[in-house]
Amino acid sequence: MHFAKPSFLIGALFAASLALVCAIAPARAADTVRTVVSGGIKREYILHIPKGAPEGPKPLVIALHGALQPAGMMQRYLDLDAVADREGFVVAYPKGLNLLWNDGRSSIAGFLPLLHRRDDGRFVLDVLDRLAAEGIADPGRAYLMGFSNGGFLTAFVACRYAERFAAYAALMMTVPVGYAQSCKPSKPVPILLMNGTYDPIVPMFGRPTPGARLMSASSTASLFARLDGCAAPQQTSAPHARIWRWERCAPGAAVAYYEIAGGHQPPSQSTGAVDALASVLLGPRRSGLDAPQEIWAFFKRFGGPKPVPGRMPEAAEPLVAAASLSPTPLASRSTTALAMAPTPAPAADAAPILRNPDSPATAWQGIAPQDGDAPAGNGQAASHTSAASRVATAVPLPPPSPLRERAAIPR
Repeated sequence: MHFAKPSFLIGALFAASLALVCAIAPARAADTVRTVVSGGIKREYILHIPKGAPEGPKPLVIALHGALQPAGMMQRYLDLDAVADREGFVVAYPKGLNLLWNDGRSSIAGFLPLLHRRDDGRFVLDVLDRLAAEGIADPGRAYLMGFSNGGFLTAFVACRYAERFAAYAALMMTVPVGYAQSCKPSKPVPILLMNGTYDPIVPMFGRPTPGARLMSASSTASLFARLDGCAAPQQTSAPHARIWRWERCAPGAAVAYYEIAGGHQPPSQSTGAVDALASVLLGPRRSGLDAPQEIWAFFKRFGGPKPVPGRMPEAAEPLVAAASLSPTPLASRSTTALAMAPTPAPAADAAPILRNPDSPATAWQGIAPQDGDAPAGNGQAASHTSAASRVATAVPLPPPSPLRERAAIPR
């Protein structure tokens, strides 16, 4: 008998927990459900245009939902529309067939019959082309982001169709090991990456499962830094997060990697009861750092006028102060006076490991990458083995936990 995989069940329960809230949420009058034919199939996407937006092409963000997460749920859960209304850009939320994306991984392609036969990367481009042809979107200021399964598809598009979007953001995903050789973007890729230190769905240390082997989160960031010709990163801190920024890259490129002390959920400016319920299954959703705002601050540097080389992204609006993480310093990391909050020196006996939580709701701790796994740029290549060889050997994972069961079919 075939049993459902743990990650599938977790995703289903997460979807169910939020479905009621999303179902009773009022419809947004300015939003429309549109269709486009892609690969001979009629596909749908939700389009959000800010009220009172001026006529003419506008910046466009295409946001891809996670597995088993309806596009409308992603729209309300992420609340990217609030930033769009303030900043004047358009948001499109494509709908994956059966709530899944064929994201370039061989394992996900075998999840449902015929999934591997549809080209979801092409669908994303068709949405962009339609909105550009209608004069709604400015193709020079188009951006792609995705969460979990949608994040994997975002990375796939970045590797295969880099020239189509000005910048990318992939949340709660790490790339397959094979990307170390197969990812060959046509141009430097500005990309923001975000991962949770205690993510039970996409572990930050990678996944050694045969047929679904994934790099670690920091190796994923280092891969894009290498592809972008970046030098060593600068490290800053934010509420419940550490951030590495590669700014000295090829012209028009940059990489940002956010390590969030949380689970398989993007951080939000504030959290509520629904987030607490989801946290039991997915790990905590941190407050104080707003993912959509951080992503847009990164995106708007690219596209249109040529970005100023070496310029740091604009910081989001001041956030409530919170205790910063205190990782054990690694020789390969650089520090900077630009940190939003100073990182105090750790105690002499501080161990860079993830402590097993006392309960699902409390005591979540941050984790420092293991030796040899700190984000790197070209200037540090000699001190790091290749991403592929690191994952091919034993991948260090946090201590066992009921929430950390891993499935052969990741989200």
